[in-house]
Amino acid sequence: MNKQSPSIKRCAIYTRKSSEEGLEQSFNSLDAQREACESYITSQQHEGWTTLSSQYNDGGFSGGNTERPALQQLINDIKAGQIDVVIVYKVDRLSRSLADFVKIIDLFDHHEVSFASITQQFNTSSSMGRLTLNVLLSFAQFEREVTSERIRDKIAASKKRGMWMGGVVPLGYDIIDKKLVVNNVESKIVNHIYERYMKLGTVRKLKEELDAEGYISKQRNKDQCRGGGKPFGRGTLYALLKNPLYIGKVAHQGKLFEGQHATILDADLWDEAQTLLNENRQDNQSRNSVKNPSLFAGLIVDDNDNPMSPSHTRKGNIRYRYYVSQAVLQYREADAGSVLRISANKIEGPVIKRLMQWLQMPDKLLNAFSHLNLSAKKQTTIIQNAKKAVKNWGELAPANKIAGLNIIIKKIQVGYESIDITLSRTGMFQYLLSTESDNETSNNKINDEFILSIPTKLKRCGHETKLIIADEYVSDSNPTTTLAIQNALKKALIWNQALTTGEVSNMAQLAKQENVTQRYIAHLIKLAFLAPDIMEAIMKGNIPPKLALDRLKKGIPLDWKVQRLEFGFTL
Repeated sequence: MNKQSPSIKRCAIYTRKSSEEGLEQSFNSLDAQREACESYITSQQHEGWTTLSSQYNDGGFSGGNTERPALQQLINDIKAGQIDVVIVYKVDRLSRSLADFVKIIDLFDHHEVSFASITQQFNTSSSMGRLTLNVLLSFAQFEREVTSERIRDKIAASKKRGMWMGGVVPLGYDIIDKKLVVNNVESKIVNHIYERYMKLGTVRKLKEELDAEGYISKQRNKDQCRGGGKPFGRGTLYALLKNPLYIGKVAHQGKLFEGQHATILDADLWDEAQTLLNENRQDNQSRNSVKNPSLFAGLIVDDNDNPMSPSHTRKGNIRYRYYVSQAVLQYREADAGSVLRISANKIEGPVIKRLMQWLQMPDKLLNAFSHLNLSAKKQTTIIQNAKKAVKNWGELAPANKIAGLNIIIKKIQVGYESIDITLSRTGMFQYLLSTESDNETSNNKINDEFILSIPTKLKRCGHETKLIIADEYVSDSNPTTTLAIQNALKKALIWNQALTTGEVSNMAQLAKQENVTQRYIAHLIKLAFLAPDIMEAIMKGNIPPKLALDRLKKGIPLDWKVQRLEFGFTL
């Protein structure tokens, strides 16, 4: 009896190298990978394996995404039914991203294409093989993330040593061999600008004079990210006047380090300019605070608990106010929360409106003080004073508004899913019963804090974040922002499904599709790994009083029992 010949299996070899270094050699890394894969295919001839002539080589492409020409061609040929087996030297040649890898493997399975890594001996036809592959790729992704951290650490270390680490070259310098070198012509202009600022006293007058005399910003070549050769804007002048590079310093995370480049300015002149800038800023703030106060100064934080400081800019005669995360102002953007910068008007209006709504709800209002067993008279007084506070709010002087808000509000936290207004029971009691003693609240052991929440959607528009209020009125019955947690869980489940099923190729594509940051998705998608009974409890609104969305986003244990204990679910 003749032995049946194995069926032919068409094998495609995929190779990749992250950098282009060495690819010009006659025998490079891609050639070495292909040669090893061809030898492996030859060893499997008894299984009917044969090497396809088509080559799929990606030289100089990262494995962090799937936007690679050879990989895309490979995928197209798989869809066309031209390939039976895909061979790689190592798994991470195919992808370093777990989400991308899952999508690729699902594509292989759909088209009945096998996958083999010749140095790791994996077979995707078994569940154990899949598990092993996922574990290996997780380590590959970890390595990639560690590499990114090392790059950030290298930049930080280099700046501390005074090295120029790239960016837009400032007026007065040229970049030669990756180092800042003084441009003698432009350096004279820089000195002139500083000297005239000290004489004129304001940036507005300085700009007017520079425009009249025909001064323009640094002209840049096409390879640089910004243009130039235009009249100085006020923002450009402020940045120039505050730039420590001109006195030989390099800034990093709010600190100055001795630079390796030559100075342009006398240190005394630069210090005098900083003093004048600060004096002008304080004067402007004092003048503007009368008409346009920053109501939430000292109260508002991002969802990583970084304080958000008042800031402003001008366009013509119009002053635009903002709240900016201190993490951004201190060059710690990696530590910032979801919201880096937000218009003051767009945050102050909804928060004040939400607070005024709550003050006009007698049952909600009195419920905050239910633990005090107040007399009917005091209850009536609280309701009446709350109505008066709402009615008179618009007539209050800015200073009185700020004073009142600082009594009743402990914190305003802004995130993608909600604005959480943390109120003080003691402060509210004192505000509404100013003539009464606070002894009733001082000795009471009940939690002094309670939260009003506003479900939101925040749309990033450049550096600014546009605030979209979900509903006209939002229930505050659960101080742990039940609706925000429910919405977050829904998104996490939808996003996780999209990544695992291949609906989107990677997290970057998902972030672009949802108009959010990758960091936000990474934080929120953790909720998809909650225990099923915890998910069910959340959707029913049965959430422990002290559990907040921020806690869930920080990290979720894999063990379901640990989850229940840590998050306070007694199920």
